[in-house]
Amino acid sequence: MAKDRFLAQGVTHTKRQRGAHSQKDQRSQKNQRSQKSRMRSHGSDGSDSDGVGDISDLEHQYEDASDAMSSADEFLETPAEKRLRLAKDYIGRVQASTQMTGAIDAEQIDRDLIAERLTLDANERSGRWSRQIARNFAYTIDEPQITRVLRFGHALPPTCVALTPDARFVYSGGKDGALVKWDRVSGQKLHVFRGLKKKRPDHNVGHCDEILAVAVSSDGRFVASGGRDRRIHVWSVPEDRHLGVFHQHKDAVTGLAFRRNTNHLYSCSLDRMVKLWNIDELGYMDTLFGHQDGAVAIDALQREQAVTVGCRDKTVRLWKIADDAQLVFRAGAATDQHRITKALGSAPEIQSELNPRVVSSLNDHETTLRTLAGADAEFSEDCVDCVTMIDEETFVSGGDSGALCLWSVQKKKPVFIHHLSHGIVSTGLNDAPPRACWISAVAAVPFTDLFFSASSDGCIRMWQMRAGKTPGFDLVNVIAVNGFVNALSVRELVPEDPMSNVRDVVVAAAVGQEPRLGRWEKVSARNVVKVFTLRAVSPTAGQ
Repeated sequence: MAKDRFLAQGVTHTKRQRGAHSQKDQRSQKNQRSQKSRMRSHGSDGSDSDGVGDISDLEHQYEDASDAMSSADEFLETPAEKRLRLAKDYIGRVQASTQMTGAIDAEQIDRDLIAERLTLDANERSGRWSRQIARNFAYTIDEPQITRVLRFGHALPPTCVALTPDARFVYSGGKDGALVKWDRVSGQKLHVFRGLKKKRPDHNVGHCDEILAVAVSSDGRFVASGGRDRRIHVWSVPEDRHLGVFHQHKDAVTGLAFRRNTNHLYSCSLDRMVKLWNIDELGYMDTLFGHQDGAVAIDALQREQAVTVGCRDKTVRLWKIADDAQLVFRAGAATDQHRITKALGSAPEIQSELNPRVVSSLNDHETTLRTLAGADAEFSEDCVDCVTMIDEETFVSGGDSGALCLWSVQKKKPVFIHHLSHGIVSTGLNDAPPRACWISAVAAVPFTDLFFSASSDGCIRMWQMRAGKTPGFDLVNVIAVNGFVNALSVRELVPEDPMSNVRDVVVAAAVGQEPRLGRWEKVSARNVVKVFTLRAVSPTAGQ
């Protein structure tokens, strides 16, 4: 018993010694960290300074110390210290991106710019639109002054277009299988990735059929193109060379979209599948199933999700990739006599401050609705053709009924429908009723109240989202374009003056004689790419 008691005391004494040693180690580690913090505050040579210094000096010292930090020190970093380091790194990047180039002594201005940038990032992370810019473009547009026509690039109608993030370059693809790189400012053709024949041994470095989709990564390094040859080609923007090709789709690739701030690519195809790709590694990631007909358009923003439309299954699907789930929204909105009468009753009054072109368009739309209301006409949506995301929870779709549908993740049906947005056109037959102008393309400035729609009626329409709890949108301006607008791409320009709160918008349109996915109709127009530079004018400045 005495021996057992002696052994128990020895074990207890050993545990106490170990606890004391561990406490000593912790105290020594804390002393080392405090000494390092004092060294960082007094300088690397250990000499004292008169003051702490400004924020840039502190950040510089912190970065130097963090670069010299060993692996053991990183292991000893507390969660609070890690949060502090990451916050300083983030604020440093924001400060570098908002640095003023002028000779203005603007310490307070720099702080305001950083605060504005942080607020903007927070609003984008929340996933809802917050910036109201549509009223900056409500003036009368003079097309010759803002239009740059990119000619002699495609022998056949262009089907897709994409602007780089800085809007410096424009990429367009057409039915001739060629991918063309343009300079937006000069209008020069910089490079052509020509279409190839299948019998050539190097046919894997180019498209062998019509190009139907093109997208540019958010960092401006990669451009992806897809077409009827069931392939997705990846190209380098700075080097103008081919990087890789994906063969996994079993039918024509009709839509491409990059996730913002990443190099993850989403693609949709007529094989009813949505696929995910990692462009950094040129590898395949995943396949999503659900559409009952071919998916013809796709869009994505910052979250790990994408929205697609199925052509004749008349659904809009929001894919939540991280959760391996999808939300199905039933489209197929019909424009009948009851809905036309309801649209006439709820139409807002035409305001006097609108420009004459918008007033004329609104009057024509009202006249069309009143004529159809008494004729018992009906336009059913048999195909959903395009979609764009306003924010992470709101998106707009268009189809062959001529109706623009506004969707929210809170409801399975459209929260707002604008019927016959681009009017009607005669079929040319004696007894046949008129048909609606097909909505062929939509595009939005993300996280703002401005988006665009296009058809074959000879114009691109600009719409403003309604603020407040009542969902909806109204016409704000019209851009004249002759031909089928098969695709739209929109980018905001970074202002030269960092104090400016308004940004110009660049709109690129692929205009052709035929629709993107077929040849069932042809109009008299040129196969060109048109680029519109819309100057932002503050409403207060115009008064």
